[in-house]
Amino acid sequence: GDVKASISVAVRPPYKSETPLWFDLTAWGSTAEVIANYVKKGTQIAILGEFSFDRWTDKNSGTMRSKPVVTVQKIELLSSPR
Repeated sequence: GDVKASISVAVRPPYKSETPLWFDLTAWGSTAEVIANYVKKGTQIAILGEFSFDRWTDKNSGTMRSKPVVTVQKIELLSSPR
C-alpha cells in the first residue's frame, strides 16, 4: 500500500549544443507524493538517491538489456515549471 512515483528527468549539459542525459527516477512514500503533487515538466529539482541498473532479457532478440535507474531518497524543488 505504499505510494510509488516513476518519472524520467533530463540532465542539462553545460553547453547547449550537447544532448541532455535522461535518467529514470523511482520514489516511494512521501517523496513519491511530493513528486506527484509538485513536479511537472520544466520543474528544476535536486535529488539524492541510489544509482543502479535495471537488467532484463529482450523478448524479441533474447539479448540482455539494461538502463540506469535512480531510487530517490530525498528531493528538493529548485523552481516552479516555466
